[in-house]
Amino acid sequence: MFNRIYVPIDNSDISEHILNKAIELVKSNSSAKLKVAHVVNLEQMTFGIEMIGAAELKDSILSVAKEFVEHIKETLKNQNVQAEIVLLENYGAGLSSILLEDAKTWGADLFIVGSHNLGSFTHLITGGVAEDISQDSNIPILLIPKHK
Repeated sequence: MFNRIYVPIDNSDISEHILNKAIELVKSNSSAKLKVAHVVNLEQMTFGIEMIGAAELKDSILSVAKEFVEHIKETLKNQNVQAEIVLLENYGAGLSSILLEDAKTWGADLFIVGSHNLGSFTHLITGGVAEDISQDSNIPILLIPKHK
């Protein structure tokens, strides 16, 4: 049985579905611990130039991410599930490497990730975090598909 479940989610339409599946799994195992991670991408802040309004843009991006984290906290509270929730900041590293490092440091023994089903062309351009995690991780992965 998995006891340290790591769930990276973004602010997409599949995030609620992924979180609900993780909640179901944690509730079925009384010794399970849950960590939910959200990565905010601040890469545009690292171009090396002083942009007018850069600080305001960063604050705005972080504000949206913090609102999302508060929504996650409320969802978990309503489901009576304890979890560690982390907001990770990305300044240009690969998302999967940030998540993998955090999961390993925490001692995760299961990833729960979602598949967005973006289509082959979009996947070719943007890549896939779930795919990157699966290629670089020795932690088992539960993939939750987006239902059409």
